[in-house]
Amino acid sequence: MRHLSDWRHHRWSRNLIFQFLFALAATSFIFAQNNNDNNNVRAVRISHVEGTVQLLDSSGVVFDQVHANMPVTEGMHIKTGDDGRVEVQFEDGSVARETPNSAISFNQLQRTSSGDTVTQLRADAGLTYYELNNRGGKYSVQFGPYTLSATKSSIFRVGVDQNPAQVAVMRGAVHIDTTNDGGLDVLTSQTATLDLNDGSSYDVAQNITADSWDQWNSDRDQTLAQMGSKATMARALTGSPNDPGWSDLDYYGNWYDMPGYGMGWTPAGVGAGWDPFGSGYWGYYPAYGYTFISGNPWGWWPYHCGAWNWFNGPGWMWFPGNCGWGAYGSGWYPVTTVWRCPPNYRPPTRPITPVRGPVHMPPQHALIAVNRNPGTFQFRPVDGNRPVATPIEFEGKTLHPIESSIRPRVTGPLGESFSVASGYVPTAQSGARFGVIPAGGGRTTYLPPDEPRNTMAPAFPRNTVAPPPHYAPPPAYHPAPSSGAMPSGGAPHYSAPSSIPSAPHMSSPPPAAAAPSGGGSRPH
Repeated sequence: MRHLSDWRHHRWSRNLIFQFLFALAATSFIFAQNNNDNNNVRAVRISHVEGTVQLLDSSGVVFDQVHANMPVTEGMHIKTGDDGRVEVQFEDGSVARETPNSAISFNQLQRTSSGDTVTQLRADAGLTYYELNNRGGKYSVQFGPYTLSATKSSIFRVGVDQNPAQVAVMRGAVHIDTTNDGGLDVLTSQTATLDLNDGSSYDVAQNITADSWDQWNSDRDQTLAQMGSKATMARALTGSPNDPGWSDLDYYGNWYDMPGYGMGWTPAGVGAGWDPFGSGYWGYYPAYGYTFISGNPWGWWPYHCGAWNWFNGPGWMWFPGNCGWGAYGSGWYPVTTVWRCPPNYRPPTRPITPVRGPVHMPPQHALIAVNRNPGTFQFRPVDGNRPVATPIEFEGKTLHPIESSIRPRVTGPLGESFSVASGYVPTAQSGARFGVIPAGGGRTTYLPPDEPRNTMAPAFPRNTVAPPPHYAPPPAYHPAPSSGAMPSGGAPHYSAPSSIPSAPHMSSPPPAAAAPSGGGSRPH
């Protein structure tokens, strides 16, 4: 009994210390937010990679080889090799693309206090493409002594591999700040030639000379348009419904309205032994520590917000929460939360982040491969048919997948916004729009089936601030299971917290026929 009493006292002391440190970190976070109009707690997604591509920061190479689903943070640079091509997606569906022997710097990735994004890129080398729809914030592209901004939704390319540089506008209009008063406006089907050594020397031609890489850019548009051609309403109450990461989920899997949980997603065509953490990497980022980089083609949102939960019968399902919500940069975390695991299952352990000083820690490795048995699955090819969407049994009920009811007339990076295509107008938010994150905010919480949910969670990653301890819930679709001990067998019944209102009834307009993609391009 003495040993048991000592153990309880030690645990009580440890919890008390943790709560004090948590409150201190939260106070520091709130103080920092109240004293800064902008912050750089923002990550954008590398969505497509071919060939040799490197990710660098101010200290040098971070990753010798880039993989899809890697995050890019402020101050990083992406450089392609002789055979390299890469695409980066932003929260509103805008994209930036690099051809071989090109480079882009992400000089500014910030979010204002009102929730808008500020993105400042720099074309450092080669030929780069940009498709900016101006839905979610302010974009600019620097090159030489010039700064370019899109005055309307625009598609353009910037070539800086030789002097003079060229800016060709395929669609829309851009404004280029020069050393002359007033700057320069370049419209659809115009090409600006600009001296990189003299910010007042430029010329505008009334035509565009085709480039061999225009077709690749068009092919990528066609692929994204096909993946976003049918959408569900599941993304309606998230903080960034236009993010193309939601199109990945609609395309590769199915949504179910789970009683007591809300909208849950699971990939189509997976077998009973499928492991959501079965393949990918742990990638070390100086600002975040180790972040999980999924090997799945849809592996963005399900590994950086919300939570995974395992049910007897349905298996693994992911529930969105705090995805894109928040004027203060919340909505992306290095690794998502796990609510409940199947018996004898352990998610891969997040590597220890090394620290400076006298404490002995292992050195960081840029990439640590995760190669567990992922089970059997059949991913839907981009130009193929979806695996059959089957109903699932849950608590004696048969649940059918949510249908893809939204068909934008114009799809792709510059297509219709989700609000326009669906007819859904989100409820106005006031102040910081934080969503619900179960089990301790952005920290990963891996709970075995027989462990109480209210146990002490792992510490925050070093060099990152802790999220505030309390979140105001979004309108709906983000219910977290109530706390309490979880039995070792079977999926318990949870009820949504009473503070979260039920989801409103939302209907989409009648389906409209999808317009053919421009240029007659073929899927890449």
